[in-house]
Amino acid sequence: MTPARRLAVAALLCVSLPAAASNTRQQCESNFTTSGSFSEGRTYSTEVEVPEVEYLPALYRVRDKIQDLGLNVLAVQEKNGFIRAANPVRGGDGGGANAPLRGYVTPRDGGGVDVSLQFTIYGGQSARESTVMKYLCDMIEAADAP
Repeated sequence: MTPARRLAVAALLCVSLPAAASNTRQQCESNFTTSGSFSEGRTYSTEVEVPEVEYLPALYRVRDKIQDLGLNVLAVQEKNGFIRAANPVRGGDGGGANAPLRGYVTPRDGGGVDVSLQFTIYGGQSARESTVMKYLCDMIEAADAP
């Protein structure tokens, strides 16, 4: 391969990789849902199809991002792609609880993975929807990282 061709390929990769990541984020934000209420508790969910990534590296990139964002990863199961984590929550009176995060990273026929995440807070707790969406989408985007 000539130096000019290598440069052209490198430039194409630099342009296409951010586009893929932004497509993942767009899907994540479009698929984001919230259910429940302040008194009953809320569940925030999203899911994305991430093409052209290998299953185990994607699973562990998502796990690593969850840890980087300050959640405690409690379990990762390679067999079925299940991730269980908890976000420590402090109450106004000094008490504490854990807000659970459940996720799946599953291989797709033909390549790529499906990533789905579900974050739950209990009644009486609150979280900004935009903040939860940002963090869930950051986690999902990690699956798409090179």
